[in-house]
Amino acid sequence: MTEKSEIIQQLHIAVENDRTDILRAFISTIEQNDDHHQLISNVLNNCYHDDGTLLHVASKLGKIDVVRTLLSSGSDPGIHNSYGKTAVDLAATHNITKVFNEELLQAAAQSNVGRICQLLAAGVDVNLYDSEESKSTPLHWAASFANRDIIQCLCARGADVNQINSQGYTPLHDAIKRGDVEVITELLAYGADSSVNVKAGKDEGKSCKDLAGTRKEIIHALDNPPPLINIEEEFDLGKLSLKSDIGAGTETIEMNGTAANGSEPGSPELKTPVFMKTVSFDDMIQPPHPVVTEEKLSLLWPQPQSMLQQETKPFVIRHHLPVYVSGGPAENSIQVMKILKMRKPSFTSLGLDLSINLLSSLSDTRVPHLQCHVNNRLCPGHGLYKLTISQGQIKMLCSDYSSLHCAISTVYQLMSLYKDNEEIIIPGLLIDDWPDLHYRGVLFDASQGRLPNFETLKRVIDTLVGLKINMVQLFCRFLKTQGWQLGYSKSEIMDLVDHCTDLGIQLVPVLEVAPQVQFDELDDIYSTIEDFMTCFTDSQFVSLGPRLSSFVIDTENNVLDVTDAVKLLPLHHNQILNICGYPLHGMDSELLIHLPPDVVISEYGIQADYDFQRFCSPLSSHGISYIMCPGTSAWNSLAGCPEAAINNIFSAVKCGDAHGALGAIVCNWSGKGHLTHLPFAWPGILVLAGLAWNSDCHQDYLYGNLGELLNRHIFKDTSNTIGHVIVELGRAETYLIRCCRGQAGGDSHKLPDEHGSTLFQFFFNPDAVPIEHLTPEALQRSVRHLKKCQQEVLKINMTCEDGEQIKKELSLTCDLMIFSARICKSLLLAGKNPMVGHAGYAVVNLGVSNLPATVKTDLANRLLELMEPYKEVWHKRYVVNVGLTESVGRLQNVFKLLVPGSDSEGLMTQQSHDDQVQHV
Repeated sequence: MTEKSEIIQQLHIAVENDRTDILRAFISTIEQNDDHHQLISNVLNNCYHDDGTLLHVASKLGKIDVVRTLLSSGSDPGIHNSYGKTAVDLAATHNITKVFNEELLQAAAQSNVGRICQLLAAGVDVNLYDSEESKSTPLHWAASFANRDIIQCLCARGADVNQINSQGYTPLHDAIKRGDVEVITELLAYGADSSVNVKAGKDEGKSCKDLAGTRKEIIHALDNPPPLINIEEEFDLGKLSLKSDIGAGTETIEMNGTAANGSEPGSPELKTPVFMKTVSFDDMIQPPHPVVTEEKLSLLWPQPQSMLQQETKPFVIRHHLPVYVSGGPAENSIQVMKILKMRKPSFTSLGLDLSINLLSSLSDTRVPHLQCHVNNRLCPGHGLYKLTISQGQIKMLCSDYSSLHCAISTVYQLMSLYKDNEEIIIPGLLIDDWPDLHYRGVLFDASQGRLPNFETLKRVIDTLVGLKINMVQLFCRFLKTQGWQLGYSKSEIMDLVDHCTDLGIQLVPVLEVAPQVQFDELDDIYSTIEDFMTCFTDSQFVSLGPRLSSFVIDTENNVLDVTDAVKLLPLHHNQILNICGYPLHGMDSELLIHLPPDVVISEYGIQADYDFQRFCSPLSSHGISYIMCPGTSAWNSLAGCPEAAINNIFSAVKCGDAHGALGAIVCNWSGKGHLTHLPFAWPGILVLAGLAWNSDCHQDYLYGNLGELLNRHIFKDTSNTIGHVIVELGRAETYLIRCCRGQAGGDSHKLPDEHGSTLFQFFFNPDAVPIEHLTPEALQRSVRHLKKCQQEVLKINMTCEDGEQIKKELSLTCDLMIFSARICKSLLLAGKNPMVGHAGYAVVNLGVSNLPATVKTDLANRLLELMEPYKEVWHKRYVVNVGLTESVGRLQNVFKLLVPGSDSEGLMTQQSHDDQVQHV
């Protein structure tokens, strides 16, 4: 056991045995180091244990003295463990909760704003009482002891400014008694009521001016209160917000419901990015490493595992970069050159000309150049690479061809980040990098839905390799019919296999059968599946969907057997079988010991709060190989749910990294209706790519920087707009889901909605959408937000291919979302309860047929206007003979609800003819 492991084990034993003396001795030892604050923070605030930090463990076990010791030593109660819980969430007893409450009261009295933010983020109630006898809140304490910054901090987070304690005082009364004019002014600005008299105690009946006495400055403050602060507009805490122009001066969306601390909850709070590997215990006795101060480096994605800035002059090039290649004993230099030439176009897009040659004694190394060497003896470990950037050279040392692709991606990102007009100026750096999870991939449904056409799919693959993705899975659902059943031709699949192989990506088939196919009918489609599998003879894996997995799993005689897979399916003997974990969930976990070692389990979980731990822990404890399979949260919606995608993927990767998963695959399912355009799948894909490579990424960084990362790495938008628009459209759609449920803003339970988003459902069965909790004000707020997003689309300036078509897809999505909101608004107005306040809901869904005729006609005309652009956009980037008919059919069904007995196709044709005549 290493020294590090021993120390960690000793600390946990100390916590479990309530040994505060050991903890204090350990902390005292660290405090002797000059950098003790940083070292203590890194020891106490990192999740070394499954349950989280030491504070998580102590809170869960009910160790009161240990919790106090850890808090007093600097433990952060706002940190989430791998299950998304804080130490406050895990409090085992009321006495533990009281410790956290006391910490908040003390922080308020001491004007410790940072500590207050940590505790409120952890879930401590901002309106708690100090005791039943006093019933003073943190704001009472702050009014009596703290400065105006603390008043602002607490009020902005939902503190009740007019709460009365047992002595009959409001916080304003306490501030007046104290005599602090600044605190009084701040309380008044947040709505403190100066007309309220003292309700009890020795000052009962006294007014604020009575308490002020002869102090003129206080009386003046009471007579001249400042303008009221709108907390929702001024502070808008907990919201994802657009950056650049769309974030400036726009009205943000307030989330429905009230959080535990009384604030208006929203999407997760923005915080500054934190990309930091945990400090080694060995490092505690060594000088600290130089700090990476370059802000641009935080936009590398995935984030490298280790980056050190060097005190050297930067590497500077203009238009030409010589590249010198050499290989190791087992690596072919020619293959290395081939890979570099294949990736050359991305550098050309930066205006850089790469001349690639073998390294020799005649190579001119006096000019700035890139030297590439692939040698698994010098750089052992799959996926491992090292970059050394100095004044005249970028040295790239890679372990294998796969890591070479990863190193090229990082070099390209660096050059893109540091390109300034005609020059590229990169600071001196030492980068050591490797993946946390071996397999990092994306699953696409290739059988149905909105399939990107072949050229678009290849460009998607090109983008994925830049994100260090090394696996793409094609989900193929087979029907009873004979013959080729994919949306892509066989020759296209073969070309795609070659293209992926050249880029170091493995293309893996995922086989599934439609619900109509029964077990005894597998023989009928054997030849169809066999024909498809001839494209994947070199694939290392073959994955099975849930239905097909249930067919090949045999539990007869209490033995788990999967040998039927070889009999029922055309699998090659050297291919690893990957089966879906769903059929195993209801089984006795002890049966897992019968699984052969060459079987891998795919653990699918697609909702934000899915408990991966529940099913992966038994797999890990029985030595079963498995892959985490979260989702993009983009299907069955118009703009996806980025918040759910982040939560779902973060949970999956953290669980997988902690329990030794082979990898993580993010799934982009087709869903129904296929109204979601491809750009809305990218947030989930990008998040998975980054976390699977380097899981030591704070969730808050993703909330705060997702739009920026999309702009730079996916869409190459020089206006820095499209990524934020995508995030905001998803936020608006998620907001309405919560409003319809009456769900709190911070609650991610059952997101995304299994029936589809609220706006999405209006295109399927508008009469059945629950709108009882939705208000016209919330809907109007969303529509204004959508329209502002649509205006921002006009500013987008992408340098990627298909840029103009992507803009059209986003603009069309805005139109569809606004149209859906119009249906919703019409139903709200029609279904308003005239007896509101007396009985029943304020509004009920009366159905589209009960809308006024003029409203239905207006809606039908608008939908008719959208149908032709909808088809045109589909034809540009998606497979026409798959999904389009079904998708347009959904729009036509809505049209028929609005205008029963009408022929939308005929009307569209007539409208198109009229437009042409008018144009002539």
